[in-house]
Amino acid sequence: MSSRNLKMRRRRELPFELVVEILTRVPVKDLMRFRCVCKSWRSLFKEERFCRQHMTHAPTRIVSFHFEDTLLLGRFSESAKPEMILEEVNINVGDDSRLLNDATVVLGHCHGLFCLYFENNTFGLWNPSLRELRTIHPPYRYNWYEMGFGYDHSSQDYKIVLVLKMQGRRSRSSQALVLSLKSGASRMIDCLCLENFDMIHDTISGTLVGEIIFWQLCDDNVKVTDKLLSFDLVSETFNLCPCPSNCGKGLPQVIAGLRGGGLCTVGVDDMSGGLIVWSAQHDAGGGIKSWSKICNLSLGILEISTSCRIDDKIWLSSAVTYAGLLLALVKFGRESKLLSYNLEEKSLTNVETSLSLSTCEFLETYVETLVPVPIPEWKL
Repeated sequence: MSSRNLKMRRRRELPFELVVEILTRVPVKDLMRFRCVCKSWRSLFKEERFCRQHMTHAPTRIVSFHFEDTLLLGRFSESAKPEMILEEVNINVGDDSRLLNDATVVLGHCHGLFCLYFENNTFGLWNPSLRELRTIHPPYRYNWYEMGFGYDHSSQDYKIVLVLKMQGRRSRSSQALVLSLKSGASRMIDCLCLENFDMIHDTISGTLVGEIIFWQLCDDNVKVTDKLLSFDLVSETFNLCPCPSNCGKGLPQVIAGLRGGGLCTVGVDDMSGGLIVWSAQHDAGGGIKSWSKICNLSLGILEISTSCRIDDKIWLSSAVTYAGLLLALVKFGRESKLLSYNLEEKSLTNVETSLSLSTCEFLETYVETLVPVPIPEWKL
């Protein structure tokens, strides 16, 4: 190659920093193919710094699990009339797919990783974008009530929190197991604030807001109390937080993402029978100072938006936030509808879907990322 051609080629080549900036905006599916381009790209996609940078541009997806062999992935269309485009995707995770069934519980998700609870004290970490599922066997065998999953930025480690299920009629709990997945550390800690509550839940997942996990608490009559249990992933301490006294009958949905990413509750109002939504005001440390009711959607409004005549009670199957919108999967008798509520415009819209939602029990959101699934080696 002549010196002139070499100079021309160098001029056409983009600076490596600019190439990295472009690649951080490429979908995971394409990056998986780009690993074959060259060794430097293959190494780049494994770097934690690149994974974090790519995560800031990654799209958010809606997912509904059909654990036998498929899941539903969804995204909003750009048309004037809101529509959820759903596609069935095979769960291609090799031999570990046998663990996925109707009894599987989603403990939480963070950075594109889903933490799952199977049967027989077996857990799993799953990245749907990479089609990677790794099983986790804790070093101790117990029965658990509330469970949670999140990321501790101070230690750069993912943690699973398991509140111990005590034996006997009055199953009060005062201990929890914390599992650090990257470091392989496990420790039992006290949660004395639970000594006055009966733990009636069974493998209920917590809601992650920042670096704090929140759970609902119930009384002896299986009724939601005016208290939430919180766990700080950094300080590893439990606390009790206030909860709205009328957040809905049954077990209202506790979600994150509205009003700047804070905590919200969505439930069926005892009085009106419609949907009632509360938003939390957080303090500087992420705790809850107070609550405010941000909307109460009556049955009449729901009838107009869905074109369904409501002759009986409605049932809230699931609620999530997506692009600043509140999405609620509501059952009207045998029919399921996906509703979208815009808090800024105070408008409620029925979302058309490309596939039936009749078999969906809950929805989740997740971000498509390159974050690898950690495999812990327990240090006992």
